[in-house]
Amino acid sequence: MLKKVFLANPRGFCAGVKYAISYVEKVQETTAEPIYVRKEIVHNRRVVEDMKKKGIQFIDELSEAPEGATVVFSAHGVSPSVVSEAKQRNMKIGDATCPLVTRVHRKARNMKDTHQFIYIGHEGHDEAIGTMGEAPMFLVESPEEVDSLKDKIDPNKPLTYLMQTTLSVADTKLIVDKIQEVFPFVEHPAKDDICYATTERQEAVTGMIQDVDAMLVIGANNSSNSLRLLQLAQKTKPNSFRIGSPEELDIENHIVKTNIETLGITAGASSPQVLVDEICNKLKQNFPEVSVELFPGSREDTMNFKLPKNLIQ
Repeated sequence: MLKKVFLANPRGFCAGVKYAISYVEKVQETTAEPIYVRKEIVHNRRVVEDMKKKGIQFIDELSEAPEGATVVFSAHGVSPSVVSEAKQRNMKIGDATCPLVTRVHRKARNMKDTHQFIYIGHEGHDEAIGTMGEAPMFLVESPEEVDSLKDKIDPNKPLTYLMQTTLSVADTKLIVDKIQEVFPFVEHPAKDDICYATTERQEAVTGMIQDVDAMLVIGANNSSNSLRLLQLAQKTKPNSFRIGSPEELDIENHIVKTNIETLGITAGASSPQVLVDEICNKLKQNFPEVSVELFPGSREDTMNFKLPKNLIQ
């Protein structure tokens, strides 16, 4: 029977997600026109549905919005070709890209005329698509894939690598080590691209995993950082699981049959606190004696990004 729940900290919304949501809300405050957001503003269904209730419209492609419309790019960023298309269609453009993702784009633009790039990321992820649109890049998802680049990388031209910001810190290190082994001439960036929020949330799980029977990760199935948290937890506690909403929590199969007495809870960087609260309430309803508390030694995420003065270009 479940007796104790520990909440990881930091968990949930990161500064980039807060920035993106605030960006859209501020744009809506300052215009009477319909607002179109290209792709999910962040990878969380609750956040998207709440925005839809406020009149925000979500589209997959710019062609779904009328010419001249106000469009906001999601937190994951877009490739230059998307920006060009929006300008060709005379759209009013807002860019809610996380500043840490923008930093990776800037590095690619600044070095594209001088360097070859290996991009460490997940094929098809919105962030990867946007960054790889800045310059020619070779995508790798594992150390094994680095070997396949031996005949594609020019040893006489400078080589460096970029990263998706939401990767597993440990897994990415293995890929970087492999790149160094295969291409000893590679230039290592002064700073890795994995964002502080991804790193801190993974560190929080690592710090509490020995004191719980399993971790519950709250996050969408297309949220890269949530899936990395789950993978990290399952390496030590195989009964760890992910859900995106209270409705997905199966008390019998997730908790009872696996004999979980102490459960750790974390939330991906795009998961709102309201989901944590609702899931904790469901646990309390099923286990009235359970205690819910912050894991000892937890700390808050204090990072914030300021919105630009001019939201629409």
